[in-house]
Amino acid sequence: MLSFRNICNIELRKLMYRKDMWIMLTMLAIPALYSIGISLNSSVIVFTGEEKEYGMSFFVNMFSFVNAVYIYYFILSLVSVRSLGGEIENKSILLYTQRINNRPKMYFAKVSSLILAFFVICLAFLIVTLVMYYLFAVQREDLVTRQLLKSEELTGLFLFFLCIVLVYIFTITFSVMLSVYFKTNTAVIIFSIVLIAFMFVSEFPTIQYLSITYYISRFGELDLTQTSEAVKLFLANAALVAVYSTIFSVLGIRKFERRDL
Repeated sequence: MLSFRNICNIELRKLMYRKDMWIMLTMLAIPALYSIGISLNSSVIVFTGEEKEYGMSFFVNMFSFVNAVYIYYFILSLVSVRSLGGEIENKSILLYTQRINNRPKMYFAKVSSLILAFFVICLAFLIVTLVMYYLFAVQREDLVTRQLLKSEELTGLFLFFLCIVLVYIFTITFSVMLSVYFKTNTAVIIFSIVLIAFMFVSEFPTIQYLSITYYISRFGELDLTQTSEAVKLFLANAALVAVYSTIFSVLGIRKFERRDL
């Protein structure tokens, strides 16, 4: 029987050949184009902050900008749904079940490989953003500095970044769960409706704390030097995503174990 690590390696190799997974990498173009736009003094690029940007703040702000586009949530949802649901629909999952007589292990391996693949994309985003920042953006000394980080904002920036990552993890766990209940298109539509509902709910007092997008918007308004407040927001968001993901995993595995493949 294949080990969990071996299954994850197989899943990662599968993702490398998925066109929709490669589409996720188009997010790297955003910081690249933004950096070039800054250096060329493009009228499209608008800075609203009172303080100059520095390396890590530029990275987190670009990642936040990608988050605001939302399209990448839908793409990642499609990738996640096809990872398991697509194999169930085309019956290729049967080749797996002959070698692995442990469906929960298969389920967790698919979720884990998707999360790991997204972390690799995040690392690539960090590298591309900083390279383009120091190649182009720093030419505009009136807007940015050559400084990499500020110690007083480091924790706040890191937790802001992690808060956004948590929403992508939510996207993966929710989408994989939906894929064992519904066909691909239906699952992606349901995810889209739920994500929009979360954005709507985040505007209402009391119930806004149940929305995963609420904490990102709060971070966007926060003075990142307020470390204690940043930690509280992050822990609340992490706990919420952990609860949701646990529920999704239990429901998904239970259905997957009982489903006739």
